[in-house]
Amino acid sequence: MRNLALFGSVALLSSLLSGCAGDSETIPLGEFAEGQGQLPVAQASYPSNADWGTDVDKVVPNWSFIGFANSEDPALQGYQMVSLGDFYNPNGYLFADCVESAAADCAEKYPDAVFPEGSPWGAGTPKPRALSVGQSAVWCGPCNQEAKSIFPAKVAKYAPMGGQFIVGLIDGPKPGTAATLTDITKWTQKYNVAYPLVADPNGFLPRLFPPSLPSNAVIRTSDMKIVLVAAGAPLDAASADCKQFPDEPACQYWPTFEATLESAN
Repeated sequence: MRNLALFGSVALLSSLLSGCAGDSETIPLGEFAEGQGQLPVAQASYPSNADWGTDVDKVVPNWSFIGFANSEDPALQGYQMVSLGDFYNPNGYLFADCVESAAADCAEKYPDAVFPEGSPWGAGTPKPRALSVGQSAVWCGPCNQEAKSIFPAKVAKYAPMGGQFIVGLIDGPKPGTAATLTDITKWTQKYNVAYPLVADPNGFLPRLFPPSLPSNAVIRTSDMKIVLVAAGAPLDAASADCKQFPDEPACQYWPTFEATLESAN
């Protein structure tokens, strides 16, 4: 059996951060069926001799999850292993060059800047400049609102610029009950998820985030360092809440994500 560290009972919702909070406990996720494993891809590289950790300016550990790597691709049936190292891009500044050139040319010139053969994100596709990693739960109202009303527009805006999103479901429909692979499938279908959606059977994500759902973190893919961690759904800087509390991490999230994308130029 694999265990998942989970958040328990619902706490008060913050009108600013739009988050759900609770106590942490360990609940069995259940065993995965045969054949639900890693796609045959090359071993992802990762920063060596790095100062790993879960605080800002630390290199986020190369955690692995299971779920949908690319739910929009009908050729990818079943579940795959998704690792943070898949998105490590020490040559992030080459993203624009790779977009403008043919995939084969880019792979030949900049092999570390594109996804390898067998990757669910497409061999030769440019790797991202910035990574948005989030944790969510089926029972959490703000999490559903984030998936429905926030992420679709942000993915459409930032993906062409080199922004990559990945979200892990921590709980299923009941607080304290681990999200199952069925929950992952239903969530993907409900919100037409256009980014990796995963389960976290090893309980990695709660180590990165405060006990609040949803929570999100900006990762710079050139060195995999944590740039910002924000409790609650990210808010637009022009929103009324952010005009009143502009320094809140949730209000700084998208400006920080954009700055991280631009810093890779």
